[in-house]
Parts: sequence; C-alpha cells; structure tokens
Amino acid sequence: MKILKNLSKVERELDMEFNIEKIDSTYKKKYNINVIPALMIEDKVVSTGNVLTDREIKNYVKELCLD
Repeated sequence: MKILKNLSKVERELDMEFNIEKIDSTYKKKYNINVIPALMIEDKVVSTGNVLTDREIKNYVKELCLD
C-alpha cells in the first residue's frame, strides 16, 4: 500500500519508529472514520480517504510529535 511505503520513508528520514496498525470497525466507529485509508497521529485523525505523500506525513509528524 502506498501510504505504508510513505510512512516507512518518513520513519527513516526522521529516525523514528512508528506504531503502524490496521484498525478494526471498533476504531472506525470510535474515531468516526468512514473512508480509508486513514492516518492517525497521537490519537488524532489527521487524514481520511487520501494517500498522503511522505512530505505531508512528515509535516503532520513534526507538527504533532516534535515540539
């Protein structure tokens, strides 16, 4: 999947390790995710229905995780 490839690239570039999980319907309901793929960072849904580029993912990670 393209989004997983992009996530792996960002992990390498930022020298970080992400916990990447495929979610089940419980999470979809809890976080109101209706369209996949979805990306959550720090329990926040940052994107649904789009395959984010590595640059977009990196920007979200920097904004939400690297203060």
